Amino acid sequence: MSLILCPECGSKISGRATQCPHCGFQSDDSSRPISEQDKFEVYPTFEYEIQEKQTDFVNSSVISYEDNRKFVSYFGKWDTIKTELPAIAEVIFAMAQKEHIMVAEIDPYVKELIAKGVYRFSIDKQGKILPTIRDGKNIVKQVRLEDMSFSPNLTQAFNNLLVHAKMSQILDKIEFIGDAIRDIHIELQNDRLAMADSAKDKLKQAMKIQDSKLRETAILNTISSATDAKRTLMRNFSQNLLYIRQHSNESDFKQIFKKSDTATKATDALQALVAITSTVQTECKGYAVLGESESCKICLQGFKSFIVDNMLDNRDTLLLINESSSVKKIDIVNQFYDVSKKIDSFNPSYFQIEMHTHELLAESDNKENGGKSDEQ
Repeated sequence: MSLILCPECGSKISGRATQCPHCGFQSDDSSRPISEQDKFEVYPTFEYEIQEKQTDFVNSSVISYEDNRKFVSYFGKWDTIKTELPAIAEVIFAMAQKEHIMVAEIDPYVKELIAKGVYRFSIDKQGKILPTIRDGKNIVKQVRLEDMSFSPNLTQAFNNLLVHAKMSQILDKIEFIGDAIRDIHIELQNDRLAMADSAKDKLKQAMKIQDSKLRETAILNTISSATDAKRTLMRNFSQNLLYIRQHSNESDFKQIFKKSDTATKATDALQALVAITSTVQTECKGYAVLGESESCKICLQGFKSFIVDNMLDNRDTLLLINESSSVKKIDIVNQFYDVSKKIDSFNPSYFQIEMHTHELLAESDNKENGGKSDEQ
């Protein structure tokens, strides 16, 4: 026996059926099978946007003439080099210095007698050597003094320059590792946010399925995906909030070194609040379509516990996160605070799924642009 799709509801029915057992559809001639008169047709609809891509033209020159002129003008000053490039300035200064000494011209015979102690140099009252040689009584010989200059020992200066170069290489590697870690962090955060967006898209697609059984299965899978994304985001948010609270009371000196980490975690936290609200909305919509009000109650009750446990019903908590973030999003603070107040007043005993689902989470749809701008 072959199966066909009901032209009205899309459910699978027998090819000999004259009436759909699911929706009661009948063809014009009720005595003949539906398959002989009508058939199920799918008319897909698509929504899309066309945006103009702005192309950035990059100058092919490595450095322009004007920039090169400014570069030469800036580093052409000795004071600038000493301030910005101290190690190189030390080498240049050492190379520019010359040591001058006075050398006495002494013939080998007299030098030998000086070595034996027969002759000696005259000493003035300050103890300095005079250019005269004498024996025990009289002056024997006067010597000529020749001015000689010697290049300084640059070993220490070059060693300092080498140390600076090695330190620069190490700092470059540390910065490279830091950039790699930041890239991994961004990828992980984007993965968490993408899970929430994916669940929302899946629900829209599932609700367009014509077959009732397939539609129900797809909606249940979508709700499961939304729950997984929600719990992942909630755990990450709680960890970030704990870090922000722990470091908000530290001294200004310590905060200087941890400011970037705190700002990153605060930005992630604001993004997570938007995504968590979106996943709760997906869950509630899915359960509402299936008519499962009890499951929707549990979903909202869990959302309420998350808000209370993290003190998100206190506006000061939201303001602390926003002030710690490098990008201020006061609109997200205001919107989520309104949501938290509605959730705080949620009472399962008089729960009405359609009303609460619309009132609680409609703002997330209407003001969704706040979450998107957060990802920039």
